Amino acid sequence: MVRLEAVEKRELDAEITAICEDAERQTGTSMSTRTLAHHPGVVKALAAFRRTLAATAVLDAPLKELVRLKIARLNACRY
Repeated sequence: MVRLEAVEKRELDAEITAICEDAERQTGTSMSTRTLAHHPGVVKALAAFRRTLAATAVLDAPLKELVRLKIARLNACRY
């Protein structure tokens, strides 16, 4: 099976490095972002989309966290 490896941090441009650092602050890892970094345009578009969602969110932070926990549990994923 073909697998994409995460791009090493030292290989990222400044904008994607900043996106990865933000992901690490929020989730503790930037692995998925660095894996998507094989296609920088996708990473940048996804980051812009996420910023827009965050800026226009109608759910408060505690409720969003509960949703994340419930989804993780339903998927048998350690959060």
